[in-house]
Amino acid sequence: MRAGARDALPLRGIRPLLVLVDPLSVLLAVVVLRPGWSATVVAVGTVAAVLAAAGTGLHRSRLVLSVIEDVPKLAFTAAVAATVLLVAAPSRRLDTSTLLELATTAGVTFVAMVVLRTAVYALAHALRRSGRSSHPVIVVGAGTVGVRLTRTFLARPQHGLRPVGIVDSAPQVDPRDLPVPYLGGLDRLESAMVDLGVHDVVFAFPDQPDAETTDVVRRCLERDHQVFVVPRFFEMMGLDHHRRVEVVGDIALMRLRRWGLRPVTLLLKRLLDVTASGVALVLLAPIMLACALAVRVETGPGVIFRQLRVGRHGRPFQLYKFRSLKPASEAESATAWSIDHDDRLGPVGRFLRRTSLDELPQLVNVLRGDMSLVGPRPERPYFVQEFTAQHERYDDRHRVAAGLTGWAQVNDLRGDTPIEARVRFDNHYIENWSLWTDVKILLRTARTLARPAPGGDRPLVLMPASEAEEDARRTPPTRLGDAVPRVLHVAQPTTEGVADVLLGYVRDQVARGWDVTVACPSSGWLAAAARGAGARVLRWEARRSPGPTVPGEVRRLQRIVDRVDPDVVHLHSAKAGLAGRLAVRGRRTTLFQPHAWSFEAVRGPLRWATIRWERHAQRWTTELVCVSRGEQLVGEQQGIRAGATVAFNGVDVERFHPRGDAARQAARRRLGLPDVPTVLCVGRLTAQKGQGDLLDAWPHVRERVPGALLVLVGDGPDRDELQQRADTLDDVRLVGSRNDVEDWLAAADVVAAPSRWEGMAVAPLEAMAAGRSVVATRTTGMEDSVPPQAGVLVDVGNVRQLADSIIARLVDADRAASEGEAGRAHVESHHDVRASAREVARQTLRHFRNGRGEGDVLVALQPLALTGQVSVDRRPAARFAEVRRVRTD
Repeated sequence: MRAGARDALPLRGIRPLLVLVDPLSVLLAVVVLRPGWSATVVAVGTVAAVLAAAGTGLHRSRLVLSVIEDVPKLAFTAAVAATVLLVAAPSRRLDTSTLLELATTAGVTFVAMVVLRTAVYALAHALRRSGRSSHPVIVVGAGTVGVRLTRTFLARPQHGLRPVGIVDSAPQVDPRDLPVPYLGGLDRLESAMVDLGVHDVVFAFPDQPDAETTDVVRRCLERDHQVFVVPRFFEMMGLDHHRRVEVVGDIALMRLRRWGLRPVTLLLKRLLDVTASGVALVLLAPIMLACALAVRVETGPGVIFRQLRVGRHGRPFQLYKFRSLKPASEAESATAWSIDHDDRLGPVGRFLRRTSLDELPQLVNVLRGDMSLVGPRPERPYFVQEFTAQHERYDDRHRVAAGLTGWAQVNDLRGDTPIEARVRFDNHYIENWSLWTDVKILLRTARTLARPAPGGDRPLVLMPASEAEEDARRTPPTRLGDAVPRVLHVAQPTTEGVADVLLGYVRDQVARGWDVTVACPSSGWLAAAARGAGARVLRWEARRSPGPTVPGEVRRLQRIVDRVDPDVVHLHSAKAGLAGRLAVRGRRTTLFQPHAWSFEAVRGPLRWATIRWERHAQRWTTELVCVSRGEQLVGEQQGIRAGATVAFNGVDVERFHPRGDAARQAARRRLGLPDVPTVLCVGRLTAQKGQGDLLDAWPHVRERVPGALLVLVGDGPDRDELQQRADTLDDVRLVGSRNDVEDWLAAADVVAAPSRWEGMAVAPLEAMAAGRSVVATRTTGMEDSVPPQAGVLVDVGNVRQLADSIIARLVDADRAASEGEAGRAHVESHHDVRASAREVARQTLRHFRNGRGEGDVLVALQPLALTGQVSVDRRPAARFAEVRRVRTD
């Protein structure tokens, strides 16, 4: 449906009847109670009723039409109408009889509204059921939510949406079992909407990367389609919901607002620009004349500075400013990022730039139509080219006219501030534009100009594009001036997945030329491996669990921090996060990476206390680094809302790679394993990793697959207990900690990861990289790391489901092989250890520069390259001793 009819969706001809209900109800109340009131009084009352109903959303498009849902709003509308009637009536006094008359009028009006609206809703439902007032819709997402929502729409045609197909790039069920035709992947959505004449779409958790889905949603909105989305945590939204949210069955649906920048609204925006800029030029003429004279005295002839900038749709235009200083050359004018710290800048120029008075001549640009009063700030072609290449969606800023001020500027994103942040704010403004938003930004601009722009007092030195690209290929030390980031990593534990991830970061940062120190206990293999990677290693003895030793651990860490004097402190896992934040207390840039929330491991009062601590400690956390989106959401659910970034765990895709049947048999011979169906579980032997559940499931597996072998690789506090249980079962081996995990993966047919909780486990990633099918549990990190096509996720603690899933892959080798191939492709695309380390390095560098009062422009022009130096290989080498214990049972 196009824009003209969209406002009625899905009421169509019913909406005028709804608008008519309100004045008709008032008229009925007047006829019954006060037939002698004048037409003027009645007209005022009816207008009040219409405005009140519109303000409460009674006239808006809705899927669920229910008088019961509308009762509070109808009562409010009736009360407003009755009050206005009595106030407008002549010779009214406030007494008991007047209050009684007010209540009576409101009551009669309310009853009339309920009766009439019930009739209109009944008519609307009848038209929708007959198909004359319903609309075809495509559902995006073939998961549980999408299928359930589709069935609800089919069973309840009175909602007015008729599903004609489902789109999902990775459907979780057989397309033949879907209630409507399967139309293909997400890339087919827009063409399917054209082919089927569909203008409505519902996004119900499609299995796609968020950025890709968001781009599709954005394009649908720009084409004026009606878009509904199922919000996250829709189960918790209840029936008392936001006006844009409706509950269909048991699923909340949010209707996204229409695209604001339509021809009519653009005309209104232009009228505001012309009127306001014309008036401002007249009123500010004396100030502009004074500025011009001052510039003439300080810099000589040439008061107005003209510079080429890029405007709407990429069209260049000449921007006008008062001259602050004369550039040495045209090249300097085109490529120098900022002159705020230039020694040639005089008192007048400095004052004009600090107060933004140098921007006043751009009112002429606004009047001419080159710019708007409000919009993204225009940039020079040189920087537009660079930023477009380095920042996703930078070019999307040119969908609207450039502005004299903007949403980014009133949020302190002026001067040497992050380009990435400006891009986000500018695009947010465009996609949520309204005329009132422009007015608010103009009102906030004056207050913003009174504050100095952030960014510090140090100039940024920008490299020409060609030099930057060549430098990125060489991957040099990441420098700004003569400084390199000094990073202190603090870790406990020192083995298994956390240490693997940390070692990858260390290798990457050392390769970048950074000054890297690792503080960790002497136990485990991390200290030797980090030293071998080129980092300084300081001994910090600390137990894995909190207890009476914490005060001493905090004091020792304080001494280490004072000695190292780091720019950034990066704390890994819960114990380091506890001691580190108590030691630093926000006095230095602090990154905290939980690697799985500690409160998920405990219950009762201890869980409550742990959550309270994390909420309190977020004040000392500059940024939270989560290894999965699920980990971030779990923290937010518990009130931990510190600034966060997601850096997926990664693995070395060169070390872990698929091997064929011949390599599998060779690995089995080398490891002393029989040539039988083999299930592998790699991880620390502890309750978190769930090996106990796997042993419970093993008898069911052996019953269906006689001769199958289960191998547990790893060590930990539960080893003795698990060994005792394994001794009572057939073909279960515990082989201890190993440094040849890739060989064990090569020998396996299926890899099990029955964890109880996780941030994002590394072992399943290694398994997928090695081309092995994965059976894992539906924990926080697993849902982000194991896609449906690479294996299966089972409910935590569901032993029978775990056993059946393993059996299905042992007896169907083709299925296991297909999932292994899909898993390998997924890891290559999303979990390469080099990309993960680069993202952490990017965030570390950003905070390093912010701490020095320097912006992020250099990051934009000189993006971080992949170092190729993060392979987490802990095998013995000449440069460091292998300290991991190797046991073979």
